[in-house]
Amino acid sequence: MAKLKDILIEQAPEMLEIRTAVNSFKSNTDRNKMISAYVDIERYEKFKAINGLRGISNNKILNLLIADYVLKYEKLLKED
Repeated sequence: MAKLKDILIEQAPEMLEIRTAVNSFKSNTDRNKMISAYVDIERYEKFKAINGLRGISNNKILNLLIADYVLKYEKLLKED
């Protein structure tokens, strides 16, 4: 019988990429920073529902979005 992890990866291979990106982002354990944001309630409810259906926590997705943003724009820091 196949392991649950293998079955889930077959059903949603993008989950493996997300977990890898989030894990690499979390590997820096020097300090953690808590953030807060005001978000339109309707948009937040959709965000939460989508994450629930995908089986990913809101926090993991936010970490992934921040990591992707930094990777995309960190070249701006090097230009100074």
